[in-house]
Amino acid sequence: MRIVIFLLFTMFLVQESYCQKEDYIWVMGDHGGYRSSQIDSFWTSFRLNFNEDPMRFEWMPARPMKFNRTCGVISHKDGELFCYSNGMSIDGADNHVISGADTINYGAFWELWRLGSDNNKINFGFTLPQGMLFLPWPGKPDSIFFATIFSDDSFVNVNLGKYGIISKSGNSGSGELIQKDVLFHEGGLKNSIQAVRHANGRDWWIILIGEENVKYYIYKLDTEGIALVNIQDIGQYHKGIDIGNAYFSLDGSKFVCNDALIWNNSTVVSIFDFDRCSGTLSNGIFDTIPTYEAHLGIGTIFSPNGKYLYVNNDYELYQYDMDTEDIIQSRIVLDTYDGFQSHPHPQLYITTFGYWAYGPDGRLYNVSGAGSAQHMHVMHYPDEGGIASHFQQHAIKIPNNHWTIPNFPNYRLGPLDGSTCDTLGLDNHPVAKFRYEPDNLDNTRLRFTDLSYFRPESWTWNFGDGSPQEHARNPYHNFSLDGVYHVCLTVSNENSSNTTCRDITIGPFGSSVTTLNTAVVSTFPNPVEDYLLVTLGEYVPAHGEISLYNISGHSVLTQRLYYGQNNIDMQSLPSGIYLWHFTDKGVQIREGKLVKR
Repeated sequence: MRIVIFLLFTMFLVQESYCQKEDYIWVMGDHGGYRSSQIDSFWTSFRLNFNEDPMRFEWMPARPMKFNRTCGVISHKDGELFCYSNGMSIDGADNHVISGADTINYGAFWELWRLGSDNNKINFGFTLPQGMLFLPWPGKPDSIFFATIFSDDSFVNVNLGKYGIISKSGNSGSGELIQKDVLFHEGGLKNSIQAVRHANGRDWWIILIGEENVKYYIYKLDTEGIALVNIQDIGQYHKGIDIGNAYFSLDGSKFVCNDALIWNNSTVVSIFDFDRCSGTLSNGIFDTIPTYEAHLGIGTIFSPNGKYLYVNNDYELYQYDMDTEDIIQSRIVLDTYDGFQSHPHPQLYITTFGYWAYGPDGRLYNVSGAGSAQHMHVMHYPDEGGIASHFQQHAIKIPNNHWTIPNFPNYRLGPLDGSTCDTLGLDNHPVAKFRYEPDNLDNTRLRFTDLSYFRPESWTWNFGDGSPQEHARNPYHNFSLDGVYHVCLTVSNENSSNTTCRDITIGPFGSSVTTLNTAVVSTFPNPVEDYLLVTLGEYVPAHGEISLYNISGHSVLTQRLYYGQNNIDMQSLPSGIYLWHFTDKGVQIREGKLVKR
Protein backbone atom coordinates (compact mmCIF):
# COMPACT_ATOMS: atom_id res chain seq x y z
CA MET A 1 0.00 0.00 0.00
CA ARG A 2 2.82 2.43 0.85
CA ILE A 3 4.39 1.79 -2.56
CA VAL A 4 1.10 2.51 -4.33
CA ILE A 5 0.57 5.73 -2.35
CA PHE A 6 4.15 6.82 -3.07
CA LEU A 7 3.75 6.18 -6.81
CA LEU A 8 0.45 8.09 -6.94
CA PHE A 9 1.98 10.99 -5.00
CA THR A 10 5.02 11.04 -7.30
CA MET A 11 2.79 11.06 -10.40
CA PHE A 12 0.78 13.92 -8.88
CA LEU A 13 3.93 15.97 -8.28
CA VAL A 14 5.19 15.34 -11.82
CA GLN A 15 1.83 16.26 -13.32
CA GLU A 16 1.43 19.36 -11.13
CA SER A 17 4.90 20.56 -12.11
CA TYR A 18 3.84 20.54 -15.76
CA CYS A 19 0.29 21.96 -15.46
CA GLN A 20 1.59 25.30 -16.61
CA LYS A 21 -0.69 28.25 -17.31
CA GLU A 22 2.02 30.87 -17.78
CA ASP A 23 0.32 32.14 -20.95
CA TYR A 24 -3.24 32.40 -19.61
CA ILE A 25 -3.14 36.21 -19.17
CA TRP A 26 -2.39 38.42 -22.20
CA VAL A 27 -1.62 42.03 -21.31
CA MET A 28 -2.37 44.23 -24.32
CA GLY A 29 -3.79 47.57 -25.38
CA ASP A 30 -2.33 51.01 -25.19
CA HIS A 31 -2.03 52.69 -21.81
CA GLY A 32 -4.04 53.64 -18.77
CA GLY A 33 -3.12 55.16 -15.45
CA TYR A 34 -0.57 57.76 -16.47
CA ARG A 35 -3.40 59.58 -18.28
CA SER A 36 -5.46 59.52 -15.10
CA SER A 37 -7.27 62.76 -16.00
CA GLN A 38 -8.02 61.60 -19.56
CA ILE A 39 -8.82 57.89 -19.29
CA ASP A 40 -11.33 56.79 -21.88
CA SER A 41 -12.15 53.47 -23.51
CA PHE A 42 -10.32 54.40 -26.72
CA TRP A 43 -6.99 54.33 -24.88
CA THR A 44 -7.93 51.59 -22.44
CA SER A 45 -5.33 49.12 -21.23
CA PHE A 46 -6.84 45.65 -21.27
CA ARG A 47 -5.99 42.01 -20.88
CA LEU A 48 -7.31 38.69 -22.14
CA ASN A 49 -8.03 36.16 -19.40
CA PHE A 50 -7.92 32.55 -20.61
CA ASN A 51 -8.55 31.19 -17.12
CA GLU A 52 -12.18 31.71 -18.10
CA ASP A 53 -13.98 29.87 -20.90
CA PRO A 54 -14.96 31.59 -23.08
CA MET A 55 -11.96 33.90 -22.75
CA ARG A 56 -12.80 37.19 -21.01
CA PHE A 57 -11.67 40.74 -21.76
CA GLU A 58 -10.78 42.70 -18.64
CA TRP A 59 -10.05 46.39 -18.14
CA MET A 60 -6.71 47.54 -16.67
CA PRO A 61 -7.27 51.29 -16.14
CA ALA A 62 -4.51 51.57 -13.54
CA ARG A 63 -1.81 50.19 -15.83
CA PRO A 64 0.70 52.88 -16.83
CA MET A 65 2.79 50.80 -19.23
CA LYS A 66 2.43 51.41 -22.95
CA PHE A 67 3.14 48.78 -25.62
CA ASN A 68 4.55 49.36 -29.08
CA ARG A 69 4.88 45.78 -30.45
CA THR A 70 7.38 44.28 -27.94
CA CYS A 71 5.32 42.45 -25.32
CA GLY A 72 6.54 39.86 -22.84
CA VAL A 73 4.11 38.43 -20.26
CA ILE A 74 4.26 35.56 -17.78
CA SER A 75 1.82 34.24 -15.20
CA HIS A 76 2.24 31.82 -12.34
CA LYS A 77 1.60 28.20 -13.22
CA ASP A 78 -1.91 28.54 -11.80
CA GLY A 79 -2.70 31.26 -14.35
CA GLU A 80 -2.42 34.29 -12.04
CA LEU A 81 -0.54 37.17 -13.68
CA PHE A 82 3.01 37.70 -12.40
CA CYS A 83 4.64 40.36 -14.61
CA TYR A 84 4.78 41.95 -18.06
CA SER A 85 7.18 44.12 -20.04
CA ASN A 86 7.53 46.29 -23.14
CA GLY A 87 11.30 45.71 -23.23
CA MET A 88 12.11 48.95 -21.38
CA SER A 89 10.87 48.11 -17.87
CA ILE A 90 8.97 45.32 -16.08
CA ASP A 91 5.75 45.76 -14.13
CA GLY A 92 4.17 43.31 -11.72
CA ALA A 93 0.59 42.14 -11.35
CA ASP A 94 -0.15 45.19 -9.19
CA ASN A 95 0.83 47.45 -12.14
CA HIS A 96 3.82 48.79 -10.24
CA VAL A 97 7.41 48.42 -11.41
CA ILE A 98 9.08 45.26 -10.11
CA SER A 99 11.86 46.15 -7.71
CA GLY A 100 14.98 47.02 -9.71
CA ALA A 101 13.24 46.75 -13.10
CA ASP A 102 12.36 50.39 -13.82
CA THR A 103 15.06 50.44 -16.52
CA ILE A 104 16.17 47.42 -18.54
CA ASN A 105 18.18 47.39 -21.77
CA TYR A 106 19.18 51.01 -21.28
CA GLY A 107 21.00 52.81 -24.09
CA ALA A 108 20.46 55.01 -27.13
CA PHE A 109 17.59 52.83 -28.38
CA TRP A 110 15.92 53.02 -24.96
CA GLU A 111 16.12 56.82 -25.03
CA LEU A 112 14.79 56.84 -28.60
CA TRP A 113 11.51 55.33 -27.35
CA ARG A 114 11.13 57.52 -24.26
CA LEU A 115 8.91 60.23 -25.69
CA GLY A 116 7.02 63.27 -24.50
CA SER A 117 7.81 66.56 -22.81
CA ASP A 118 10.64 66.86 -20.31
CA ASN A 119 8.21 66.75 -17.41
CA ASN A 120 6.05 63.93 -18.75
CA LYS A 121 8.19 61.44 -20.65
CA ILE A 122 6.69 58.03 -21.34
CA ASN A 123 8.29 54.71 -22.19
CA PHE A 124 6.60 53.90 -25.48
CA GLY A 125 8.09 50.42 -25.57
CA PHE A 126 10.42 48.70 -28.01
CA THR A 127 9.19 48.05 -31.53
CA LEU A 128 10.05 44.39 -32.21
CA PRO A 129 6.86 42.26 -32.31
CA GLN A 130 8.68 39.20 -30.93
CA GLY A 131 11.49 40.95 -29.11
CA MET A 132 11.09 39.43 -25.64
CA LEU A 133 10.42 36.13 -23.87
CA PHE A 134 9.88 35.12 -20.25
CA LEU A 135 10.91 31.54 -19.37
CA PRO A 136 10.80 29.58 -16.11
CA TRP A 137 14.48 28.92 -15.33
CA PRO A 138 15.06 25.14 -15.43
CA GLY A 139 15.63 23.67 -11.99
CA LYS A 140 15.11 27.01 -10.25
CA PRO A 141 11.41 27.28 -9.34
CA ASP A 142 11.79 30.73 -7.79
CA SER A 143 13.53 32.26 -10.82
CA ILE A 144 12.23 33.65 -14.10
CA PHE A 145 14.66 34.12 -16.97
CA PHE A 146 13.89 36.78 -19.57
CA ALA A 147 15.66 37.44 -22.85
CA THR A 148 15.34 40.53 -25.04
CA ILE A 149 16.67 41.48 -28.45
CA PHE A 150 16.96 45.13 -29.48
CA SER A 151 19.23 47.78 -30.96
CA ASP A 152 22.02 49.54 -29.11
CA ASP A 153 22.23 52.63 -31.29
CA SER A 154 19.67 52.98 -34.07
CA PHE A 155 16.08 52.61 -35.25
CA VAL A 156 16.69 49.86 -37.80
CA ASN A 157 19.46 47.56 -36.59
CA VAL A 158 18.74 44.71 -34.19
CA ASN A 159 22.08 43.58 -32.88
CA LEU A 160 21.99 42.78 -29.17
CA GLY A 161 20.62 39.99 -27.05
CA LYS A 162 20.51 40.50 -23.28
CA TYR A 163 18.98 38.58 -20.41
CA GLY A 164 18.00 39.09 -16.80
CA ILE A 165 16.74 37.13 -13.81
CA ILE A 166 13.73 37.81 -11.59
CA SER A 167 13.22 36.31 -8.13
CA LYS A 168 9.51 35.57 -7.78
CA SER A 169 9.67 35.57 -3.98
CA GLY A 170 11.68 38.77 -3.78
CA ASN A 171 10.20 41.97 -2.35
CA SER A 172 7.63 40.03 -0.30
CA GLY A 173 6.41 38.06 -3.30
CA SER A 174 5.99 41.01 -5.68
CA GLY A 175 9.16 40.04 -7.50
CA GLU A 176 12.67 41.47 -7.55
CA LEU A 177 15.11 41.89 -10.41
CA ILE A 178 18.35 40.26 -9.27
CA GLN A 179 20.24 40.43 -12.56
CA LYS A 180 19.75 42.52 -15.71
CA ASP A 181 21.29 43.60 -19.01
CA VAL A 182 23.62 40.61 -19.28
CA LEU A 183 24.91 40.43 -22.86
CA PHE A 184 24.59 36.97 -24.42
CA HIS A 185 24.54 37.83 -28.15
CA GLU A 186 26.14 40.57 -30.22
CA GLY A 187 25.62 40.80 -33.98
CA GLY A 188 23.00 41.58 -36.60
CA LEU A 189 19.61 39.92 -36.00
CA LYS A 190 16.09 39.70 -37.33
CA ASN A 191 13.35 40.83 -34.97
CA SER A 192 12.18 37.49 -33.53
CA ILE A 193 13.33 35.54 -30.49
CA GLN A 194 11.67 32.17 -29.91
CA ALA A 195 12.07 29.23 -27.55
CA VAL A 196 10.99 25.61 -27.27
CA ARG A 197 11.39 22.90 -24.64
CA HIS A 198 14.42 20.65 -24.86
CA ALA A 199 13.64 16.97 -25.46
CA ASN A 200 14.39 16.31 -21.78
CA GLY A 201 11.26 18.29 -20.86
CA ARG A 202 13.08 20.69 -18.56
CA ASP A 203 15.56 22.88 -20.44
CA TRP A 204 14.92 25.36 -23.27
CA TRP A 205 16.25 26.00 -26.76
CA ILE A 206 16.33 29.69 -27.71
CA ILE A 207 16.71 30.64 -31.36
CA LEU A 208 17.84 33.92 -32.95
CA ILE A 209 17.96 34.66 -36.69
CA GLY A 210 20.80 36.54 -38.41
CA GLU A 211 19.96 39.79 -40.16
CA GLU A 212 20.47 38.30 -43.63
CA ASN A 213 18.23 35.29 -42.84
CA VAL A 214 21.16 32.89 -43.38
CA LYS A 215 22.64 32.28 -39.93
CA TYR A 216 20.58 30.77 -37.14
CA TYR A 217 21.93 30.99 -33.57
CA ILE A 218 20.65 28.31 -31.20
CA TYR A 219 21.21 28.73 -27.48
CA LYS A 220 20.48 26.33 -24.66
CA LEU A 221 19.11 27.44 -21.30
CA ASP A 222 19.61 24.88 -18.54
CA THR A 223 20.26 24.83 -14.80
CA GLU A 224 23.72 26.31 -15.36
CA GLY A 225 22.59 29.24 -17.51
CA ILE A 226 22.50 30.13 -21.21
CA ALA A 227 25.13 29.02 -23.77
CA LEU A 228 25.47 29.07 -27.54
CA VAL A 229 25.26 25.51 -28.89
CA ASN A 230 24.81 25.78 -32.67
CA ILE A 231 25.38 28.32 -35.44
CA GLN A 232 23.85 27.09 -38.70
CA ASP A 233 24.23 28.62 -42.15
CA ILE A 234 20.96 27.17 -43.36
CA GLY A 235 18.65 30.02 -44.39
CA GLN A 236 17.90 31.74 -47.69
CA TYR A 237 19.55 35.14 -48.12
CA HIS A 238 17.14 38.07 -47.67
CA LYS A 239 18.56 41.31 -46.29
CA GLY A 240 16.66 44.40 -45.18
CA ILE A 241 14.58 45.89 -42.36
CA ASP A 242 12.68 42.90 -41.04
CA ILE A 243 8.95 43.10 -40.21
CA GLY A 244 8.17 39.37 -40.02
CA ASN A 245 7.93 36.92 -37.16
CA ALA A 246 8.66 33.28 -36.25
CA TYR A 247 7.15 30.31 -34.39
CA PHE A 248 7.81 26.72 -33.40
CA SER A 249 5.04 24.21 -33.88
CA LEU A 250 3.47 23.31 -30.55
CA ASP A 251 5.20 19.91 -30.54
CA GLY A 252 8.55 21.58 -31.30
CA SER A 253 9.28 19.52 -34.41
CA LYS A 254 8.97 22.42 -36.89
CA PHE A 255 10.20 26.01 -37.03
CA VAL A 256 9.03 28.75 -39.39
CA CYS A 257 10.06 32.36 -39.89
CA ASN A 258 8.44 34.92 -42.12
CA ASP A 259 11.20 37.26 -43.28
CA ALA A 260 9.37 40.26 -44.72
CA LEU A 261 11.27 43.39 -45.68
CA ILE A 262 10.15 47.00 -45.78
CA TRP A 263 10.56 48.57 -49.22
CA ASN A 264 11.08 45.16 -50.81
CA ASN A 265 7.88 43.66 -52.15
CA SER A 266 8.57 40.08 -51.18
CA THR A 267 8.58 37.84 -48.15
CA VAL A 268 10.68 34.71 -47.72
CA VAL A 269 8.93 31.98 -45.76
CA SER A 270 11.49 29.56 -44.27
CA ILE A 271 10.27 26.21 -42.91
CA PHE A 272 12.57 23.79 -41.06
CA ASP A 273 12.50 20.56 -39.13
CA PHE A 274 13.84 20.98 -35.59
CA ASP A 275 15.57 18.38 -33.43
CA ARG A 276 14.67 19.05 -29.79
CA CYS A 277 17.46 16.77 -28.63
CA SER A 278 20.42 18.31 -30.49
CA GLY A 279 19.01 21.77 -31.10
CA THR A 280 19.52 21.67 -34.88
CA LEU A 281 17.48 22.84 -37.86
CA SER A 282 17.31 20.78 -41.05
CA ASN A 283 15.45 20.21 -44.33
CA GLY A 284 14.86 23.87 -45.15
CA ILE A 285 11.95 24.66 -47.47
CA PHE A 286 11.58 28.21 -48.82
CA ASP A 287 8.69 30.04 -50.42
CA THR A 288 8.16 33.64 -51.51
CA ILE A 289 4.94 35.60 -51.11
CA PRO A 290 4.25 39.24 -52.00
CA THR A 291 4.65 42.03 -49.45
CA TYR A 292 2.91 45.40 -49.56
CA GLU A 293 4.71 48.59 -48.61
CA ALA A 294 1.89 50.38 -46.83
CA HIS A 295 1.80 48.43 -43.56
CA LEU A 296 3.85 46.27 -41.27
CA GLY A 297 1.83 43.19 -40.34
CA ILE A 298 3.50 40.02 -41.61
CA GLY A 299 2.64 36.91 -39.61
CA THR A 300 3.11 33.16 -39.51
CA ILE A 301 2.02 30.36 -37.18
CA PHE A 302 1.29 26.60 -37.21
CA SER A 303 -2.04 25.03 -36.38
CA PRO A 304 -2.07 23.48 -32.87
CA ASN A 305 -1.80 19.93 -34.29
CA GLY A 306 0.95 21.00 -36.72
CA LYS A 307 -0.91 19.89 -39.85
CA TYR A 308 -1.30 23.39 -41.27
CA LEU A 309 0.90 26.44 -41.55
CA TYR A 310 -0.59 29.92 -41.81
CA VAL A 311 1.28 32.82 -43.38
CA ASN A 312 -0.06 36.27 -44.12
CA ASN A 313 0.96 39.58 -45.55
CA ASP A 314 -1.25 42.61 -44.97
CA TYR A 315 -3.95 41.57 -47.41
CA GLU A 316 -3.78 37.79 -47.99
CA LEU A 317 -3.85 34.84 -45.63
CA TYR A 318 -2.31 31.59 -46.91
CA GLN A 319 -2.68 28.03 -45.65
CA TYR A 320 -0.05 25.30 -46.28
CA ASP A 321 -0.62 21.59 -45.74
CA MET A 322 2.40 20.30 -43.80
CA ASP A 323 1.44 16.65 -44.41
CA THR A 324 1.79 16.79 -48.19
CA GLU A 325 4.92 15.85 -50.12
CA ASP A 326 5.12 19.25 -51.82
CA ILE A 327 4.37 21.78 -49.10
CA ILE A 328 4.89 24.82 -51.32
CA GLN A 329 2.45 23.56 -53.96
CA SER A 330 -0.16 22.99 -51.27
CA ARG A 331 -0.41 26.71 -50.56
CA ILE A 332 -3.89 28.19 -50.95
CA VAL A 333 -5.26 31.68 -50.37
CA LEU A 334 -7.48 31.15 -47.36
CA ASP A 335 -8.82 34.68 -47.12
CA THR A 336 -8.26 38.27 -48.29
CA TYR A 337 -8.70 41.51 -46.34
CA ASP A 338 -12.31 42.67 -46.69
CA GLY A 339 -11.61 46.41 -46.36
CA PHE A 340 -13.15 46.83 -42.91
CA GLN A 341 -12.00 49.85 -40.86
CA SER A 342 -12.14 50.19 -37.08
CA HIS A 343 -12.46 53.96 -37.40
CA PRO A 344 -13.07 56.46 -40.23
CA HIS A 345 -9.38 57.42 -40.38
CA PRO A 346 -8.19 55.87 -43.69
CA GLN A 347 -4.77 54.62 -42.59
CA LEU A 348 -4.33 54.04 -38.87
CA TYR A 349 -7.49 52.04 -38.29
CA ILE A 350 -7.80 49.63 -41.19
CA THR A 351 -7.91 46.03 -40.02
CA THR A 352 -5.40 44.40 -42.32
CA PHE A 353 -3.76 41.17 -41.15
CA GLY A 354 -0.82 41.13 -38.73
CA TYR A 355 0.84 39.12 -35.97
CA TRP A 356 -0.34 35.84 -34.43
CA ALA A 357 -0.38 34.09 -31.07
CA TYR A 358 -1.57 30.66 -29.89
CA GLY A 359 -4.60 30.88 -27.62
CA PRO A 360 -4.77 28.39 -24.74
CA ASP A 361 -8.34 27.84 -25.93
CA GLY A 362 -7.11 26.27 -29.20
CA ARG A 363 -7.86 29.33 -31.31
CA LEU A 364 -5.33 31.48 -33.15
CA TYR A 365 -5.50 35.23 -32.54
CA ASN A 366 -4.26 37.87 -34.98
CA VAL A 367 -3.74 41.60 -34.39
CA SER A 368 -3.64 43.99 -37.31
CA GLY A 369 -0.40 45.40 -38.66
CA ALA A 370 -2.12 48.77 -39.03
CA GLY A 371 -1.05 51.02 -36.18
CA SER A 372 -4.22 51.50 -34.14
CA ALA A 373 -6.73 48.96 -35.39
CA GLN A 374 -9.49 48.34 -32.87
CA HIS A 375 -10.41 44.78 -33.81
CA MET A 376 -8.80 41.35 -33.54
CA HIS A 377 -9.09 38.52 -36.07
CA VAL A 378 -9.74 34.99 -34.79
CA MET A 379 -9.26 31.54 -36.34
CA HIS A 380 -11.65 29.28 -34.47
CA TYR A 381 -10.70 25.83 -35.84
CA PRO A 382 -7.11 26.09 -37.13
CA ASP A 383 -6.66 22.30 -37.27
CA GLU A 384 -9.21 22.17 -40.12
CA GLY A 385 -8.41 22.65 -43.80
CA GLY A 386 -9.73 25.49 -45.95
CA ILE A 387 -12.77 27.46 -44.90
CA ALA A 388 -13.54 24.90 -42.17
CA SER A 389 -10.77 26.62 -40.19
CA HIS A 390 -13.30 29.46 -39.74
CA PHE A 391 -11.07 32.52 -39.94
CA GLN A 392 -13.20 35.43 -38.76
CA GLN A 393 -12.01 38.91 -39.72
CA HIS A 394 -12.45 41.76 -37.18
CA ALA A 395 -14.14 39.21 -34.92
CA ILE A 396 -13.71 41.06 -31.64
CA LYS A 397 -13.87 44.80 -30.97
CA ILE A 398 -11.03 45.95 -28.73
CA PRO A 399 -9.67 49.30 -27.53
CA ASN A 400 -6.69 50.88 -29.23
CA ASN A 401 -3.82 48.40 -29.71
CA HIS A 402 -0.47 49.26 -31.30
CA TRP A 403 0.46 46.08 -33.24
CA THR A 404 0.83 44.30 -29.90
CA ILE A 405 0.30 40.64 -29.01
CA PRO A 406 2.33 38.74 -26.37
CA ASN A 407 5.17 36.46 -27.40
CA PHE A 408 4.95 33.04 -25.70
CA PRO A 409 6.64 29.66 -26.08
CA ASN A 410 4.61 26.49 -25.51
CA TYR A 411 4.85 26.07 -21.74
CA ARG A 412 2.84 22.84 -21.91
CA LEU A 413 5.31 20.80 -23.97
CA GLY A 414 6.76 17.83 -22.16
CA PRO A 415 9.75 15.58 -22.89
CA LEU A 416 10.19 13.71 -26.16
CA ASP A 417 9.48 10.28 -24.72
CA GLY A 418 11.89 7.61 -25.87
CA SER A 419 14.46 10.00 -27.35
CA THR A 420 18.13 9.77 -26.41
CA CYS A 421 17.68 13.01 -24.45
CA ASP A 422 14.74 11.75 -22.41
CA THR A 423 16.96 11.23 -19.38
CA LEU A 424 15.24 13.02 -16.47
CA GLY A 425 12.27 10.71 -15.90
CA LEU A 426 9.78 13.48 -16.72
CA ASP A 427 7.24 11.33 -18.54
CA ASN A 428 4.26 12.87 -20.30
CA HIS A 429 1.23 12.40 -18.08
CA PRO A 430 -1.66 13.76 -20.18
CA VAL A 431 -3.88 16.53 -18.85
CA ALA A 432 -7.48 16.65 -20.10
CA LYS A 433 -9.07 19.93 -21.18
CA PHE A 434 -11.77 20.89 -23.67
CA ARG A 435 -13.99 23.72 -24.87
CA TYR A 436 -17.42 23.67 -26.48
CA GLU A 437 -19.61 25.83 -28.72
CA PRO A 438 -23.26 25.39 -29.68
CA ASP A 439 -24.70 25.40 -33.17
CA ASN A 440 -26.43 28.78 -33.45
CA LEU A 441 -29.29 27.12 -35.35
CA ASP A 442 -29.76 24.32 -32.81
CA ASN A 443 -28.64 25.09 -29.26
CA THR A 444 -28.76 21.41 -28.25
CA ARG A 445 -26.09 20.46 -30.83
CA LEU A 446 -22.61 21.18 -29.43
CA ARG A 447 -19.17 20.98 -30.95
CA PHE A 448 -16.40 19.85 -28.57
CA THR A 449 -12.75 20.77 -29.13
CA ASP A 450 -10.02 18.84 -27.34
CA LEU A 451 -7.38 21.08 -25.69
CA SER A 452 -5.53 18.35 -23.79
CA TYR A 453 -1.76 18.37 -23.55
CA PHE A 454 1.26 16.24 -22.60
CA ARG A 455 0.78 13.84 -25.49
CA PRO A 456 -2.67 12.27 -25.10
CA GLU A 457 -3.07 9.24 -27.36
CA SER A 458 -6.73 8.31 -26.77
CA TRP A 459 -9.92 10.21 -25.92
CA THR A 460 -13.12 9.05 -24.21
CA TRP A 461 -16.15 11.33 -23.93
CA ASN A 462 -19.07 10.79 -21.57
CA PHE A 463 -21.80 13.35 -22.35
CA GLY A 464 -23.83 12.74 -19.21
CA ASP A 465 -27.09 12.03 -21.05
CA GLY A 466 -27.01 8.24 -21.15
CA SER A 467 -25.65 8.10 -24.69
CA PRO A 468 -22.74 5.75 -25.56
CA GLN A 469 -19.21 7.00 -24.97
CA GLU A 470 -17.43 8.52 -27.95
CA HIS A 471 -13.75 8.27 -28.83
CA ALA A 472 -13.32 10.94 -31.51
CA ARG A 473 -10.93 13.70 -30.55
CA ASN A 474 -13.24 16.58 -31.51
CA PRO A 475 -16.81 15.28 -31.62
CA TYR A 476 -20.20 16.86 -32.20
CA HIS A 477 -23.00 15.79 -29.87
CA ASN A 478 -26.76 16.28 -29.94
CA PHE A 479 -28.48 16.58 -26.56
CA SER A 480 -32.17 15.74 -26.72
CA LEU A 481 -33.45 18.32 -24.22
CA ASP A 482 -32.51 21.51 -22.43
CA GLY A 483 -30.94 20.82 -19.05
CA VAL A 484 -27.67 20.42 -17.16
CA TYR A 485 -25.26 17.74 -18.38
CA HIS A 486 -22.14 16.53 -16.60
CA VAL A 487 -19.72 16.10 -19.53
CA CYS A 488 -16.39 14.35 -18.92
CA LEU A 489 -13.33 13.85 -21.11
CA THR A 490 -10.71 11.22 -20.27
CA VAL A 491 -7.37 11.27 -22.08
CA SER A 492 -4.73 8.56 -21.84
CA ASN A 493 -1.33 7.42 -23.00
CA GLU A 494 0.96 4.61 -21.88
CA ASN A 495 1.93 6.55 -18.75
CA SER A 496 -1.43 7.49 -17.22
CA SER A 497 -4.94 8.84 -17.71
CA ASN A 498 -6.58 12.08 -16.67
CA THR A 499 -10.23 13.16 -16.56
CA THR A 500 -11.83 16.58 -16.51
CA CYS A 501 -15.57 17.28 -16.22
CA ARG A 502 -17.76 20.31 -16.79
CA ASP A 503 -21.43 20.94 -16.07
CA ILE A 504 -22.97 22.30 -19.27
CA THR A 505 -26.26 24.15 -18.91
CA ILE A 506 -28.40 24.24 -22.06
CA GLY A 507 -31.42 26.50 -22.26
CA PRO A 508 -33.88 27.57 -19.56
CA PHE A 509 -35.90 24.93 -17.82
CA GLY A 510 -38.54 26.50 -15.64
CA SER A 511 -37.27 28.81 -12.93
CA SER A 512 -34.43 26.49 -11.99
CA VAL A 513 -31.96 28.01 -9.53
CA THR A 514 -29.25 26.16 -11.45
CA THR A 515 -30.06 28.12 -14.58
CA LEU A 516 -30.02 31.45 -12.77
CA ASN A 517 -26.75 30.76 -10.95
CA THR A 518 -24.83 29.23 -13.84
CA ALA A 519 -24.77 31.86 -16.59
CA VAL A 520 -21.83 34.28 -16.54
CA VAL A 521 -22.24 37.55 -18.45
CA SER A 522 -19.37 40.04 -18.66
CA THR A 523 -19.37 43.45 -20.37
CA PHE A 524 -16.31 45.26 -21.73
CA PRO A 525 -15.47 48.07 -21.59
CA ASN A 526 -17.61 49.80 -19.00
CA PRO A 527 -17.89 52.79 -19.44
CA VAL A 528 -18.35 52.22 -23.17
CA GLU A 529 -18.09 54.67 -26.06
CA ASP A 530 -19.20 52.87 -29.20
CA TYR A 531 -19.15 49.04 -29.19
CA LEU A 532 -19.85 46.86 -26.17
CA LEU A 533 -18.35 43.37 -25.99
CA VAL A 534 -20.66 41.00 -24.11
CA THR A 535 -19.25 37.57 -23.26
CA LEU A 536 -21.68 34.82 -22.28
CA GLY A 537 -20.28 31.72 -20.63
CA GLU A 538 -21.35 28.65 -18.67
CA TYR A 539 -24.78 28.76 -20.29
CA VAL A 540 -26.01 27.86 -23.80
CA PRO A 541 -29.15 29.88 -24.59
CA ALA A 542 -32.03 28.57 -26.66
CA HIS A 543 -33.03 32.05 -27.85
CA GLY A 544 -30.99 34.52 -25.80
CA GLU A 545 -31.54 38.26 -26.00
CA ILE A 546 -29.94 41.25 -24.32
CA SER A 547 -32.08 44.35 -23.90
CA LEU A 548 -30.91 47.82 -22.88
CA TYR A 549 -33.15 50.21 -20.97
CA ASN A 550 -32.54 53.89 -20.34
CA ILE A 551 -32.86 55.50 -16.93
CA SER A 552 -36.58 56.05 -17.58
CA GLY A 553 -37.10 52.33 -18.09
CA HIS A 554 -37.71 52.49 -21.84
CA SER A 555 -36.24 49.76 -24.02
CA VAL A 556 -33.72 51.30 -26.45
CA LEU A 557 -31.98 48.22 -27.92
CA THR A 558 -32.57 44.49 -28.15
CA GLN A 559 -30.16 42.01 -29.77
CA ARG A 560 -29.67 38.25 -29.92
CA LEU A 561 -27.05 37.00 -27.47
CA TYR A 562 -25.09 33.85 -28.22
CA TYR A 563 -22.64 31.75 -26.23
CA GLY A 564 -19.19 33.38 -26.46
CA GLN A 565 -18.34 36.93 -27.57
CA ASN A 566 -21.03 39.31 -28.87
CA ASN A 567 -20.43 42.81 -30.25
CA ILE A 568 -23.19 45.36 -29.58
CA ASP A 569 -23.23 48.66 -31.48
CA MET A 570 -24.08 51.51 -29.07
CA GLN A 571 -22.89 54.38 -31.25
CA SER A 572 -26.39 55.77 -31.83
CA LEU A 573 -27.32 55.81 -28.13
CA PRO A 574 -26.91 59.03 -26.13
CA SER A 575 -24.57 59.22 -23.17
CA GLY A 576 -26.02 58.05 -19.89
CA ILE A 577 -26.68 55.11 -17.58
CA TYR A 578 -28.32 51.98 -18.98
CA LEU A 579 -29.65 48.80 -17.44
CA TRP A 580 -29.28 45.55 -19.35
CA HIS A 581 -31.32 42.36 -19.06
CA PHE A 582 -30.32 38.99 -20.47
CA THR A 583 -33.31 36.74 -21.10
CA ASP A 584 -33.73 33.36 -22.74
CA LYS A 585 -37.16 32.45 -24.15
CA GLY A 586 -38.68 35.03 -21.82
CA VAL A 587 -36.87 33.82 -18.69
CA GLN A 588 -34.67 36.51 -17.14
CA ILE A 589 -31.22 35.10 -16.51
CA ARG A 590 -28.98 38.07 -15.64
CA GLU A 591 -29.09 41.85 -15.34
CA GLY A 592 -26.59 44.65 -14.83
CA LYS A 593 -25.73 48.31 -15.36
CA LEU A 594 -23.36 50.14 -17.70
CA VAL A 595 -22.38 53.69 -18.60
CA LYS A 596 -22.31 55.11 -22.13
CA ARG A 597 -19.92 58.05 -22.52
